[in-house]
Amino acid sequence: MSFSLQHSGRDLSARELVSRVMSPRIAVIASQGATELCQANHIPSVVDLLKPFGELIEGRVTVHGSMGLPSAIDNFTLRFTEMDQLEEPDSRSSDHWLEEVVRAEAKGFEDRYKIQGKEQVTNEYLNAPPGRVFPWYSKYRDLLLSTGGASDHETFDHPIASIIAISSLSPDPINEIHQLNNMSTPALVFDKAYMDPTILKYYVLIHDNARGNIDNAMDTLDKMRGTFGFHCNILKINSEDPSQSTLPKDRNAHIWIKSVAQSRLLAMGHAAKDASSTRNSVSSIGSATAGTLTDLASQRSSMSSPVYSNNGNNSPTFAQNPVFAQVGNDDEDGTFDQDHLSLPTAESNKLTLDLLLRPETVAEPYGCCLSSDDLAAITQMLREMLSKSIIPYMERNIAHWNEQVAASRKGIAGRFRRYFGTGSKNPATAIQQAPTAGSSGGVIYPHASPEAQMRKLADWAFMLRDYKFALSVYETVKKDFAADKAWKYYGGTQEMIGLCLLMSPQPLGSKNDVDHYFESAVNSYIHKARSSFFGSRATLLSYELFKQRNMYRESPVSLTRMTADSSDLRNGLFLEQAAHCYLKHSRPSVRKYAFHMIMAGHRFNKADQKEHAYRCYQTASLVYDSKGWALVDDHISCSLGRQSYQLGKSEEVLDHYKKLLRESRQSPQQQAVYMKEFLSVYRDYTNKIEADPLRETFPEFPLPIVLGSTARIILSTSQGVNENNDAWAELEVGHQNSPGSNGARTVSAVGELLLATVNIKNPLQIPVILTDVILGCEHSTSTTSFTVPVDAAEEAHLVLYEQQSPSFNGKVSFSAFDIDRIDRVILEPGQIRTLKFEILPKQEGQIKVMGLHCNVEGQVHAYKDIVKKGKRLNITKEQMMSQVYDDDKSLDILVAPEMPLLDVEFQSSPEMLLSGEVCELSLMIKNRGKKGLKNLTVRMSHPTFFCIGEKRSDGDLGLYNRHAGSTAVETTKVDNALQLSTTQKILDTVLAPGESIKIPSWLRGEKIGKHSFLFVFSYESEQAGTAMGVRTLRHTIAAQVLPSLKINAFTRPSTKGLNEFILGIETENLQTVPNFEFLQISSMSASWVIEAVGKSDDSEEYRSIAPRQTVFTYYRIRRGEQAATPALTPEKFSAKALEKLVIGQEKLIDVPPPLDLQHCHLSTTESHIDSSSQVLKYFSRASRLGWRQASLTAQFASIPAAVDRRHLFSVYGSNDIDLALFWNIPKMNRRGHHYIIGINLGVQQNPFQPIDPADDLDGEGGETETARRALYEQTMRDQAALVHALTTNPQFRDDSPVKIWIRSDDVIPHDFSQSRLCNTPVRVMIKNCSWNKHIAYTLEMLSSKDPMVPQKAPGSIDNQPAQGAAASVADSTNPHVNAHPFFWSGPTFSTGYLEPLAEVEIVLMACFTQYGVYDINRWRLAVQVVKAQLKPAKTKTKAITGSNNEDGDRESLLPPVVPQGIGKGFMQMPNLAHYIQVS
Repeated sequence: MSFSLQHSGRDLSARELVSRVMSPRIAVIASQGATELCQANHIPSVVDLLKPFGELIEGRVTVHGSMGLPSAIDNFTLRFTEMDQLEEPDSRSSDHWLEEVVRAEAKGFEDRYKIQGKEQVTNEYLNAPPGRVFPWYSKYRDLLLSTGGASDHETFDHPIASIIAISSLSPDPINEIHQLNNMSTPALVFDKAYMDPTILKYYVLIHDNARGNIDNAMDTLDKMRGTFGFHCNILKINSEDPSQSTLPKDRNAHIWIKSVAQSRLLAMGHAAKDASSTRNSVSSIGSATAGTLTDLASQRSSMSSPVYSNNGNNSPTFAQNPVFAQVGNDDEDGTFDQDHLSLPTAESNKLTLDLLLRPETVAEPYGCCLSSDDLAAITQMLREMLSKSIIPYMERNIAHWNEQVAASRKGIAGRFRRYFGTGSKNPATAIQQAPTAGSSGGVIYPHASPEAQMRKLADWAFMLRDYKFALSVYETVKKDFAADKAWKYYGGTQEMIGLCLLMSPQPLGSKNDVDHYFESAVNSYIHKARSSFFGSRATLLSYELFKQRNMYRESPVSLTRMTADSSDLRNGLFLEQAAHCYLKHSRPSVRKYAFHMIMAGHRFNKADQKEHAYRCYQTASLVYDSKGWALVDDHISCSLGRQSYQLGKSEEVLDHYKKLLRESRQSPQQQAVYMKEFLSVYRDYTNKIEADPLRETFPEFPLPIVLGSTARIILSTSQGVNENNDAWAELEVGHQNSPGSNGARTVSAVGELLLATVNIKNPLQIPVILTDVILGCEHSTSTTSFTVPVDAAEEAHLVLYEQQSPSFNGKVSFSAFDIDRIDRVILEPGQIRTLKFEILPKQEGQIKVMGLHCNVEGQVHAYKDIVKKGKRLNITKEQMMSQVYDDDKSLDILVAPEMPLLDVEFQSSPEMLLSGEVCELSLMIKNRGKKGLKNLTVRMSHPTFFCIGEKRSDGDLGLYNRHAGSTAVETTKVDNALQLSTTQKILDTVLAPGESIKIPSWLRGEKIGKHSFLFVFSYESEQAGTAMGVRTLRHTIAAQVLPSLKINAFTRPSTKGLNEFILGIETENLQTVPNFEFLQISSMSASWVIEAVGKSDDSEEYRSIAPRQTVFTYYRIRRGEQAATPALTPEKFSAKALEKLVIGQEKLIDVPPPLDLQHCHLSTTESHIDSSSQVLKYFSRASRLGWRQASLTAQFASIPAAVDRRHLFSVYGSNDIDLALFWNIPKMNRRGHHYIIGINLGVQQNPFQPIDPADDLDGEGGETETARRALYEQTMRDQAALVHALTTNPQFRDDSPVKIWIRSDDVIPHDFSQSRLCNTPVRVMIKNCSWNKHIAYTLEMLSSKDPMVPQKAPGSIDNQPAQGAAASVADSTNPHVNAHPFFWSGPTFSTGYLEPLAEVEIVLMACFTQYGVYDINRWRLAVQVVKAQLKPAKTKTKAITGSNNEDGDRESLLPPVVPQGIGKGFMQMPNLAHYIQVS
């Protein structure tokens, strides 16, 4: 018959685990002969022989439940234990072994899953067995659950039966059974009130097939059955291999390895507990030396031996007990040998640990003589014992207790009997059933009490897997426990209620209710009963059952309840399991997983489980590395560093500690501790590997932080600065793209000093000291390519290290260059400091700045790469979708042969000047190089402030050139293109080496405030074909412009003429001390000139302005007589260019044509300042350009930035006029001038105007019509947004293009005695001031009785208010009311059509009836923009000429003919009075 244990090595399910932990417990006591028979097979005892077979009795057994119904149970389990090991072993010994097992499992473990995010939570991880993910937990769980003992609050660890085993070779087997029977019950543990000594006794006769006679054995078995009943059986095994098999002797060892190890561990725990109690007894005996050895042995037997007799006469002594004969020996002096009672030795510990963890290393051949038939016989014996003895025994007791106890306790009657004491009438029985106080102060129920029997009833029903009946009993008895405040009992029932619900095959009603039972159980165990073992057991069993039901949301809460327990190891394991539960949710919570792993690592560290603590923190770091949570990262890194140090992982210690030396929110004190620990660890590491810490470079050391983006290479002249980098780049862009600029590389020459600057930062909140700071550079002889070896920086450092000597003197000399070294730098907390290094090239080629070398705190050498990104690439789709940068070459130095070297200085540059003040400077230029310098140019950041003259043969340029005459008008042709040359040429000739010259320059305070002026000078060598090409030089100066004069200008139409205006200038002196003296006012315009209003303008009070005084001066502006209208006005050019833009013309190449500009000068002295000065021309144009560009940017923001505005707009418009006010301060010898820019006297309209085909701007009307169609089609498709933005530009408001002016005599003499009516002619001048709009007008003259109310404009929609000028007077009335009425004679309506810039004069007759002063400015003018007429309509005018033409009269009575309107309509009315006097 063959036999095999199929369950060996198999992972148990949660139900199997609970069933095994809470299976019936069988106590075993064996004779010496039976034990020796087991030891012949290298099995220590009968318990060890039976234990692996009791863990899984394969097959199905039938059990009858509480209702008498049969049910089948598969794979029943029995637990076997020594009679003397029923109680819980020593807790310290158990904890020691648990720690050792968990610690041993951590060695060599490798996490194969490495969870970093939800992506790593794969099915492989979710389906992996626990032994692969966390094997230490499974070992801890199984070992912990096997260390339980008999407790007062439950009966799972109370023996249900006892096996008394003897050998068939015993000479007197029946007597030996009697002796063992007396030893088995009652033992010492049965003296306790909660233990029931009435248990089933089962007798086993072990027969040795090799040495005994089977017939004699069977006779002995019959005698046993005749004496002790049918609970007897025989077990046949061999003590020798009957077949002398060649099979290995350890073929059966795997069956007993685990059970033998656990038995050895329990034996050690009980031995330690016995030793502890024995020491306490010996200390209590003290000096009692009169006792004999027998008395002392008797005392020890009474304390430790399971053998106990009621009368004490038939009980063997301690030494006679074969089970305990080896525990200890008496010394000759009658005292105990306490060494044998101490904890196991190191060798024994190692053997036990090997048995638990590495059974394959143990060479003990357990069961070496047992055949497969012997193994099957053991199983068969246990099955018979279970089915014929144990289960029927349990069923009978369950039925009895249910009938006698449980039934009477249920219902209302049972509750009354409970509370009113109607129990047993026997006083002795009542005393035995009354609960007593335990040693710890809790309540203990005797085994005969109803509460204890009900608890035993429920426990036995649970063992037989009648969970429903057990649940009802637990629910009943827990109320009694709660009433008696028996918290340990109450917690036990709550635990079992939860287990019944989870073990039951029915679905759960509420998951929260189940968790509530376990919560109540753990709280009762931990906080009230102080029993951590049972709290841990409840947590473990509930967790396993939760996992089986996929209740991972409830599991972490259940596991973290035990964190209040004092066992750090247990808490660490539970927190780790809680962390993994968060990953097994339907939606994994990775951050919660990492957080609980950190807490688990903390508990493991407190439990001295360094490997597990390191593993937990390492696992959490994988999750938090990408989060950027500084405090969490610091905690993890610090913990990993310290644990790595304790584990001897030196290199990992440094890797973890260097992460702490970074910017964080840690306190300065904590960062100082981190720095101290790091330096200490690094010092130990270098000593260990025998390395010089200042020679070997620490890889990727975090201190200091090198801000690579700030690194610069500058030619070492005084102008080298790092501020305003964007402004510098804009000024240098033209030179960087030139052929000789070598890209972005810095170009220098041999022997020319360069300055390298870089910013470093201290991220810590403590000072950091750096020593021996130097740049790491490499040199290449090639000027086209540069390849740096990987270890070039390290080689440079080693060369530097070898060169250090007392005569170092702050310089390091290499063959190709010299470089500075900074001896000491102190970085304050959080400080950013700029380091400057001088580099002197000595050979041609290339020098590349690679990094920074330094020694940190004099103990660590660090090398930091200087990484600088180039321009971001945005050309291809891949580059647009990701961040791709070009290679940066700004730290590459191209060393060319000898070249010129420019040095500049502005002499007499003021620090402060007044607004508008002009100061003359001298630009000193010197060539400090060794070659000649040519093509010197400059680009300025503030071109409106500076004018740099050229060095010419005729000397320096002047500023204010004066000529005779107080007034003058000049006409000059100016470039009207919207551009200012950004590059100004300074020098035409060659500047020899060492030569210097002065160039005159002027600074004008254009704008108030503090300004930093940037200059970029570019020049070339006189020697052609050099690799350097164009060289540049930066220079900067600063100045502050203070307020001087506040000037406001305003204009209004003049009554003297249609094209005249009155200009008013308000000037306020903002200074407190000086008097400003007016010298001159000049106007610059293409169409207008300025002239004085009266002689009073020349008075002294208008020439000088005292401090804080305001002066008003008035001038007349009229259209210049010499002004000529060009064929292509600036307005027409802009409209045409904008039309081409919206049409979609790819390239706009036209620029506005030059414009004749009239300069009119009005001086307060006998001489005037003319406009011939190049300096004044420059300042005037620069100021105009600055204002024009700013206004165009604001007005036409919708035009794409890529469109060059030079091809769209002009500098000056036809109706623009600029003013210049010249002044001086005689007492302070200061002079200057202010510009008033942007006065426009034309009609306001949007520059984007449609071009009429009749204008024929292109020379052919057909092309314009084609462009119009293309415009329509294109705007409908692609450019509708641009057209809409241009046509609805909010920056412009279209006004009426028509101006009207009335002329008549101011005084009209008339004699009313001669004629009752006075008729006088009134001339009305109407002019179309638009350059492109055709208009139709209707003039209506109003008498003194007609209301001055605007009417509907021509072409406007009904019920819609008029627009334009009419809207401004719609709600106003004429304040000038005539005292006497007057009227118009003849027609009062006049209509007509006017082309652009055309005008018409209409003569009307005003009629007066008496003397007086009359306001004749009473009219209403309706204007409508119309299409161009090929033949202009005849103006219909009724003039008072004395003609009686009847056709004319009839024609005048017809309704006016108005051309078709295409634009806005305007309604105009007078806003000023025009008085005449009739006398």
